[in-house]
Amino acid sequence: MKKVLTSLALAVSALTLSVGAQAGVLRTTIDFETPIDGSPFLSYPGMNVLGSGDEFYQPGIAGQTMWIDAFSNSPYALRGDLVGAVSAGACTDLQCPVNNATSYVSVFNDGVLAFGSVGGLTFSVQSLSASFVGSGDPIGDTPAYLALQGVRNGMSTTAYYALSGLDANGHLNFGTIDTGVFGSYEFDYVYAYAYACKDTGTGNNCTAFSTDQAQFALDDIVVEHVPEPASLALVGIAGLALVGARRRRAV
Repeated sequence: MKKVLTSLALAVSALTLSVGAQAGVLRTTIDFETPIDGSPFLSYPGMNVLGSGDEFYQPGIAGQTMWIDAFSNSPYALRGDLVGAVSAGACTDLQCPVNNATSYVSVFNDGVLAFGSVGGLTFSVQSLSASFVGSGDPIGDTPAYLALQGVRNGMSTTAYYALSGLDANGHLNFGTIDTGVFGSYEFDYVYAYAYACKDTGTGNNCTAFSTDQAQFALDDIVVEHVPEPASLALVGIAGLALVGARRRRAV
């Protein structure tokens, strides 16, 4: 997979509109609870560490597998550099969200998380849970923006979502993000990365890949695929064939 973040304008004609009301919508949630064997985690107390270039796998749509690839976008990055972790409370010496006791993925040091279907199935991102991850520096009301960049047939579009700062008790928390218009389109794969923001006194100055502070956590990524009518017919035929095979075995 080509790990270069693109900035091409969205070609609407090249993308498939996902309408929730359409029949045959396939949906799953990437929850980081059940990594598939073969995921190359390094064990560290309380977490599974991700190095730049590490790819791991989760159950996907309609029995397919999703690949999830963590990497650094720095020109000086080396394979294996720390870029993230997967675990419940997946932070050490960092400020982590406190309202999620399940496993989630955290992305450190201006890292990028890319994900797609092993079988090449296109998909849309409907919603997800996200939080800022602090590094010990002061945290503003909007410490970062999460960027989701979807790519389809070499064309891309990017949407931005504000991440919240500290609550009244001084804690970071996961919040649910509805992706809105971005969720109306299916992509070959999606990049997730962040812009860290500093209050300049006259507004926020937000940058990506330049501070090592654009850190974030993700969980419960809801993805959907709307099969073409021909694909739905094939699914129906496959289902009938399976029923027939079961009946023959039962005889």
